[in-house]
Amino acid sequence: MKYFFLLLVSFVFLSSTLIAQKSISGQQSLVTSKPDPNFHIYLCFGQSNMEGNAAILSADRVGVNSRFKVMTVAADDYTHLNRSVGSWYTALPPLCRWDTGLTPADYFGRTMVDSLADSIKVGVIVIAMGGSGIDAFDKDSFISYYKNADAWQKGLMNVYGGNPYAKMIEMAKKAQQVGIIKGILLHQGESNNMQTDWPQKVKKIYNNMLEDLSIEPNSIPLLAGEMLRQDQGGICWGMNNIIATLPTYIPNSYPISSVGCTGNAHDTIKGDGFHFSTLGARELGKRYGLQMLSISKTYTTVEGQTVDHLALDNSNCIMLPGSRKKMPLTAVFADGHTQDISFRATYEISNPEIARITDGCLETLKEGTATITASYKGELGEQKQVTLYVTSTSFPLTKDIFNPSIYATGTFNEATKTLRTGQYGFGGWSYSNGLNLSAYKYLVVKLASASTSGASLRIFDENNYWGGCATYDFGSKKQINVTLASMTKSGTKVDPSHLYIIGLWSTGGSNIVFSDVYVTNNADYSRPTVALEDVLYTQEDENEIVDVYNIMGMKVHSQIKRSEMRKDLPTGLYIVGRKKVMIMNNN
Repeated sequence: MKYFFLLLVSFVFLSSTLIAQKSISGQQSLVTSKPDPNFHIYLCFGQSNMEGNAAILSADRVGVNSRFKVMTVAADDYTHLNRSVGSWYTALPPLCRWDTGLTPADYFGRTMVDSLADSIKVGVIVIAMGGSGIDAFDKDSFISYYKNADAWQKGLMNVYGGNPYAKMIEMAKKAQQVGIIKGILLHQGESNNMQTDWPQKVKKIYNNMLEDLSIEPNSIPLLAGEMLRQDQGGICWGMNNIIATLPTYIPNSYPISSVGCTGNAHDTIKGDGFHFSTLGARELGKRYGLQMLSISKTYTTVEGQTVDHLALDNSNCIMLPGSRKKMPLTAVFADGHTQDISFRATYEISNPEIARITDGCLETLKEGTATITASYKGELGEQKQVTLYVTSTSFPLTKDIFNPSIYATGTFNEATKTLRTGQYGFGGWSYSNGLNLSAYKYLVVKLASASTSGASLRIFDENNYWGGCATYDFGSKKQINVTLASMTKSGTKVDPSHLYIIGLWSTGGSNIVFSDVYVTNNADYSRPTVALEDVLYTQEDENEIVDVYNIMGMKVHSQIKRSEMRKDLPTGLYIVGRKKVMIMNNN
């Protein structure tokens, strides 16, 4: 009896061991005693394109490298795919749920493993829901989103326990036991089309995810794919302009172009305007992969780790007050490769009332100038610096900021300050965050000559060109002086504390040449003088070659000797060789 009992125990133990080994083998489990640094994990979320709307073809089911893994999230996948929640499997599609199609995550992972060393595994966790707005993935906003959602949308959220964000964090923490989270993939925006607060909402989700997963802020990249383009039948193509601004909110983020990625229209079948075809989804996924490979590449040589110098897109930066842009800062290494270090550098700002830098993004606060010194210490200890000169001005006559085509297609010549609107067109400045001119009495617009195309100055206190505006016709005049506190539109007061669009309308067909545009408190409408303490009077090398800009950011001399910079210039304040100087004569 004793012998039989021992034999029975041995049989049970052996059977359990074999079953456990079979289960681990069948599920491709990657559980180890500590996280494997060679197992790179990516979190993927979004709506229907990330969920997988494109058809899975036979070619998509073969040739998947076993180093490419997917973690199962949906419980129903066990019934249909024999996959258990929280386990890892070779990433044969579908990756999101059993009833979904091909997702960009498919060919993202294949591109990654094809390019990385054989020792590297790549895993994806995909949580996505067709038709879902970005609030569905917010740890706070999901409650009200769920409450107001249609039944079918609630059904999709219920797959993830009614809280997709919490499910992502749960699965990601489980993944952190076996690997390292290296990045986040997003494809979402159709349900938030043209909503300008979308980048801020994505930033909140990104920051919350990193905090809840104990990942250092801004340390992993977020890749956000564009919507289907207009030439491919896309309906939400305008959202791509908003996606393009994401790096000004999340410095370690990268929009993924959808140019040439085909939609799901084919033959005589009209596409739905939202979704990529199988070929389009494959191509978009590859682009996610190529971008991730580009930013995650490591360099092991001394030259590849040594910072030679820091570089800026332009050392003179002209911005509208209240605007934001990613700091255009890169490190150039001794082997020639470059790296974006905007959010890794440290900064000193000469005038913090004018400008500030947050998470690698430059923001101007009000009109004025500031000098920003960026410093960066390389891996080998070398310290490098570079200086950026910032001019914040409300009415720069520069081609990068002045938009001649706010309505109808126009042109603007920066060198001659010449606007030619389209027929019944409008060109000028747009202030997405609003422009506050309440500290000033007058807005002055001067033309070099009288307009022959019925030019009128128009000022909007709503961010809508089709809304009402204050209108001032030039007629035969060359100058208009607007009393800001007295502006009206159809008898209603226009508030100078939040102006969104200012510019000129005309019938088109002839040139409108600007002379000057500024705000002032002077009763004679003259341009305000500059405090002498703000101007640098220093001895400089008269043979130095410099660029000269006026205070509005216009380049008035290019690559000229400092000794000749006064040529043809009236008395005034200028930016010369990256410093502010007062030119006192016309020699």
